[in-house]
Amino acid sequence: MKLEITKACADSLRTFIQNHYGIQLKSSHAHELVAAYLGYSSRAALLADKICPIDNLKDAAIIILSGRTHFVEQRLKTLENLPTGLPSSDILVQVLCMPIITSEDFSGKVRNDLQEVAIAYADHRAFEKLRMYEIDPIELDFLKTFDQNERETDILMTVIYDFPAKAKKPQRHSSVKVTLPRIAGGIGFGIPTALPTFYAGHMVDPDYRLAHGID
Repeated sequence: MKLEITKACADSLRTFIQNHYGIQLKSSHAHELVAAYLGYSSRAALLADKICPIDNLKDAAIIILSGRTHFVEQRLKTLENLPTGLPSSDILVQVLCMPIITSEDFSGKVRNDLQEVAIAYADHRAFEKLRMYEIDPIELDFLKTFDQNERETDILMTVIYDFPAKAKKPQRHSSVKVTLPRIAGGIGFGIPTALPTFYAGHMVDPDYRLAHGID
């Protein structure tokens, strides 16, 4: 197992802390923080991963780096003999992920967050027919609801499109299930699939009716 990217992340972290804080962070501690950021409970778990090994990151279509600071925060609380005076976890995250952001191997693959990815793919499927009739979905001002369910081998995200509350007859237009297959740890994913469901007429969903004040 090559793991060049995890070494690059750990080295980036150690060098930054040494240069800016005068603190020598042990290699083992740096690698544990990197493993936490990548979605693993420990460095050993990262090395043992045969389902979505981090070495597969080069094959990922999408890389999500945001929203992972809390994993590093949690690991900081459990590591023993950490030096005092370390910067905050958000700074640690910015530094350790820099080799991924700046690498040409991952150029164009990094996205801001899961919701951004889900809505982009869901919008494409939900509004295909509207665009065929040259209707701009933005002008219809749909209400969007987002939900995600993280699973071992993928993340299932659902985007629901309701007609706006100001509509005379509130209806649900569609819901799109976007599946993002895991490729590498907790940050690397394959090409998403989007499965839309379209609705017609008034919704009988009691939660929907309650939200829109329908008797």
